[in-house]
Amino acid sequence: MRYLSLVVLILAVSAVVAAPTVVVNGKQATVSVVDVEGKAFVDVVALMQLLGGKATYDAAAGKLYVNSTAGGSPAPVKLAEFGTPQLPGENGKLGQVYKLRSGSPVLFRLNSAEYTVAQVPFAKASVIPEGNQKLLVLHFSVQNPQNVETLFRFDTLKFTAVDQMNVNHEARMVGDEQTKADLNMHLKPAQRIEGYTCITVPAAGVVPKLMVMSPLANDGPVLRYDLRDQVEPLPAPIADPADPTGATALETVPAQLNTPYSLRNFDVTVEKVESVTSALDAGAPPAGGSYFVVTMLCKNKTGNDAMLRFDTFMPALTNADGQQLKKGRDLLAATANSSFNQRVAPGAEARVRFYFTVPQDVKPKTLAIKEATSRTYAYDVSQ
Repeated sequence: MRYLSLVVLILAVSAVVAAPTVVVNGKQATVSVVDVEGKAFVDVVALMQLLGGKATYDAAAGKLYVNSTAGGSPAPVKLAEFGTPQLPGENGKLGQVYKLRSGSPVLFRLNSAEYTVAQVPFAKASVIPEGNQKLLVLHFSVQNPQNVETLFRFDTLKFTAVDQMNVNHEARMVGDEQTKADLNMHLKPAQRIEGYTCITVPAAGVVPKLMVMSPLANDGPVLRYDLRDQVEPLPAPIADPADPTGATALETVPAQLNTPYSLRNFDVTVEKVESVTSALDAGAPPAGGSYFVVTMLCKNKTGNDAMLRFDTFMPALTNADGQQLKKGRDLLAATANSSFNQRVAPGAEARVRFYFTVPQDVKPKTLAIKEATSRTYAYDVSQ
């Protein structure tokens, strides 16, 4: 690919001069060139010889064989496939390749960025935002431009986001885009890998600046990105509709039944709410009253076992006057009036119930659910 790209460059330059000239690696060379209707055609066989490679044309088979190294040996991956490294300026651009670090350089390209309030996994660990936070997720590519192997891991590059209050926030982990495992590996010469990282930032407002650099002092340039209008915004209903940038995450989110939402360890889907007058673990409801029962599916989104029991969630049920109704004392299994208290494996699901006591002539209006310091998800249950 490197040499084919070079040929295209030569043709584009040669076509505008009176007498076609081929320039190889900055030097003029004697190679047959034919100008046909303003297009230049070069002798590939002769050109490949000048480049140290080999080309053979099989007229009978109608095939042209091009080898980028002499002797027909397979060529290693070329850095040109990753794009031509450019010197970092004051501001970096998404999709552009830059050379970072002086001592043990790497080629770096920021591919995309997004905001999220969901857990971001790294092997058995996860980065989880609190209710007043969101995550800035960065997707990037790195390549080894050296002739020897180089180690790339969490501290090879330093990622620093600067919020609109000019406060710095740093990434702590990097992951392999394909496996979601920690990115900690020796890159062979010319080897490229796709990675990601995330930075915990305030829930409110855009993150205007990102800096990518070596963690060592005086070890190459600092690459600065202006992220305004460059980050994928938050989806509804997470995004605050009052912020046209889509960068502000609500701390209390209007939620819908049968829709999963990210809390902390668990993603929760409220599947059903119902009023019952039958007995539960605390016996029958008070005379004339009922139980308001919530059935939900909980999925462990972390890389470790997570405890699911009576105090995992902090649900609240209020009536039209804003008065909170009394919550049942335990978390119940989905189909039996027995206590649910167990660890849930990574990626596993568990269906559970909790309930509230509703006095006679009282109508529930809002169900709110949160987990520890997570944001709150509020359901309108007045219907």
